[in-house]
Amino acid sequence: MSRRALGCAALALAAATAVPAAAQDEVQTFNAFAVVVANGTIVRAAEKQFMVVATLAGPFFVETDEGPQQGGRVSCAISARIDQASRKTAASGACTFTAHDGATAFGDWECAGYELVGCRGAFKLAGGTGRFAGASGESALVWRPTAHELRKQLDGTTLDNATGIVLWRDFKLKGK
Repeated sequence: MSRRALGCAALALAAATAVPAAAQDEVQTFNAFAVVVANGTIVRAAEKQFMVVATLAGPFFVETDEGPQQGGRVSCAISARIDQASRKTAASGACTFTAHDGATAFGDWECAGYELVGCRGAFKLAGGTGRFAGASGESALVWRPTAHELRKQLDGTTLDNATGIVLWRDFKLKGK
């Protein structure tokens, strides 16, 4: 894989090869994931609905033929509404990917699913800085929480700490 293709495919991967750069119009397709810790607040939004406002952050990996390759870190904001009766969840937010060299890429996402199971939706890359300036792309997005720790606060809100994984599937990325 060329230096440009590796950098684009990772969104945040510091290119380590000395192969010449790929064409700027080349579209890269890849799968990626992040192992994250989510910290946020839960508040009642209606009689049987809750809102969760949180951040998810952790290391970001790109799947390669040689196994996962760490590309940097990702930090995502999440706003989710959970219906207690149906357990249905609708969420949206934004993510910033930061490469080891400081270049960033950022985009928006939305998903739907079920409380404690996770959600599936779409991610759209909106641009970046450094070598990711002008980048665009989109993918399927999946958020799968694996563990929750709830702590009731004196004001009636609840702090939620969770771990989980965020997946970006069939990410189609075009460089600047």
